[in-house]
Amino acid sequence: MTTPLLDRAALAPLGETPAAVRTRLLSELDAFEAHLPGREADWTRVQPGRDWTPAQEAEHVALINESIARVLALLLSDREVRPAPQIPGELSPQGRRVAPPHTRPSETGLTWAEWPARWAQGRAALEAVTADLRATPGRTLWHPYFGELDALDWGRMVAAHLAGHRRALERSAGA
Repeated sequence: MTTPLLDRAALAPLGETPAAVRTRLLSELDAFEAHLPGREADWTRVQPGRDWTPAQEAEHVALINESIARVLALLLSDREVRPAPQIPGELSPQGRRVAPPHTRPSETGLTWAEWPARWAQGRAALEAVTADLRATPGRTLWHPYFGELDALDWGRMVAAHLAGHRRALERSAGA
């Protein structure tokens, strides 16, 4: 069994109950979405202390949101959950988590004109699937940094992911 790099207990503060997790997720979606309109002037500039532009951050977050919506839909369904390879995530030389290849943004990221529609699509998928969010004991999928997560923990994880990227964008806007 592969050992995850981070303790899953770190996700607990994002909500104890399915309703609390969904509320936190919706709050993080609102906060991330509210931040982006103020970034048009530096949308395509790599930010201080960051590897990506706001356009790339937005694309990465959209990719994650869409992917996790599919994960949640599977875990909350009665479809078979097949074991996935348990490949731990990578850390950069600075100790930051490295986005898995399928979640990395393109060289240019989302254009200013396309981000609202792409964002709305991923947001709608997460809102729809988390309407019935619940713990799914025995139905888990591997996360490269937290190990096996059930649906409730995947909901916590996507809320944490949104918060982390929003805070990074906010810091870079003030730099």
